[in-house]
Amino acid sequence: MEVEKRIVVNGGMRLPIGYRFHPTEQELILHYLLPKAFASPLPSSIIPVFDLFYSHPLTFPGDQKEKQRYFFCKKKEVSSNERRIKILSGDGYWKPIGKERPIFACGGTVGIRRTLAFYEINKSSSDYNKTKWNMTEYCLAGFASAKVFGEWAVYNVYERKGSKARKQRKSRDIGDEDLSCSINFTVGSDHETGPPPPSPPTSADE
Repeated sequence: MEVEKRIVVNGGMRLPIGYRFHPTEQELILHYLLPKAFASPLPSSIIPVFDLFYSHPLTFPGDQKEKQRYFFCKKKEVSSNERRIKILSGDGYWKPIGKERPIFACGGTVGIRRTLAFYEINKSSSDYNKTKWNMTEYCLAGFASAKVFGEWAVYNVYERKGSKARKQRKSRDIGDEDLSCSINFTVGSDHETGPPPPSPPTSADE
């Protein structure tokens, strides 16, 4: 059985059919964002680099049918007087909603998450309307934020389906014994590897 080759699309990796990228928040922080901030090897090139603050979410790369998409992007500061982050194309702005919340792992705080909602401009009235587009921003914090290169963050972009079906990821209650806290990587390497190929079929499957 010939395993289908993995393909890099828009800077990220297209997974084989049946695969889904569904990391916990702790995994995103420790195994993706932390190595990215140190310019070190990543477990996979599944998360592309893309400037989310340049254009409307409809123009973001990747499969629009995916319920959740992940991107690396340099963090943008919120305007102190307007409490918003305007996108460069002029189509709208991102606004933080709710409170910032810590992410715990390895006996301490390793990250901070916050949710942003997208407001698009109504060109007929020049008013801004809240859309169903949200994204969760994950930043390093605590010991994980020391001596990193730049202000990298990882974003989970999704489209809300309604107040009772919010797509924001909830932090799982993972004990230290369930998560590898041994973070060993070489600073400055850009080597990345993809996910393992599917296992060959067994005799029972043939």
